[in-house]
Amino acid sequence: MKEAEFRLLERIEEDHWWFVGKRLILRALLDGQPVGARLLDLGCGTGGILRDWTDRGACVGMDGSPLALRICKRRGFSVLARGDLERLPFRDGAFDTIVLMDVLEHLDDDRGLLRGAARLCAPGGRVVVSVPAFQLLWSRHDETFGHRRRYRARQLEAIFDAAGLERERTTYTNFLVFPVALVWRVLSRVLRLGRSGPGHDFWPVPGWLNALLVRAYRLEAWWLARADLPVGVSVVCIGRKPAA
Repeated sequence: MKEAEFRLLERIEEDHWWFVGKRLILRALLDGQPVGARLLDLGCGTGGILRDWTDRGACVGMDGSPLALRICKRRGFSVLARGDLERLPFRDGAFDTIVLMDVLEHLDDDRGLLRGAARLCAPGGRVVVSVPAFQLLWSRHDETFGHRRRYRARQLEAIFDAAGLERERTTYTNFLVFPVALVWRVLSRVLRLGRSGPGHDFWPVPGWLNALLVRAYRLEAWWLARADLPVGVSVVCIGRKPAA
């Protein structure tokens, strides 16, 4: 991503409903994560995921952007690594859980990155990937943030299979905002709306609406702790590295 996008995330990531919801969903999906587990956030950006996990165990954030890592440090995260996602600078089996939240869609070689993540995962550990769902939802937002593609569940599962990971769960997420996103993005593309706007969907919203949307995400997280969802703006796959 460009510097402007990282600075945008720094401003809004703490409280914006989308990012709060993202953290709520990840907590629900990783319910039962052992205390003290070694977690790696690949493509950690400005530290939104690290915010929730640094007090639960050994947590490392890695990104290729010096600006993103400086922002992480300003936010109090100290265990950080700068590196190329195509040449991961860690030893094999170093982590119990590896998280890639909205990362694979930025790379031409998404399969190569997931193979690398599997290599860093300890036997019996898990890899958690979230990516944007459905090419039908492609918009200027994807272009602004440098996405190469959006995924269906079966496409993401195929990448896990190629990486040698045993799939535990696949589900769509961001279900409650899916109908609005579908209508807005399709109409925007057909009618060429918003071409002069900021180029992303992180619009400022009134405090009451932000709070309402966060409550909606709490409901979705509650559901995801119990069952899968059939559609959504994102899709998540969780895989386990076979025990040695």
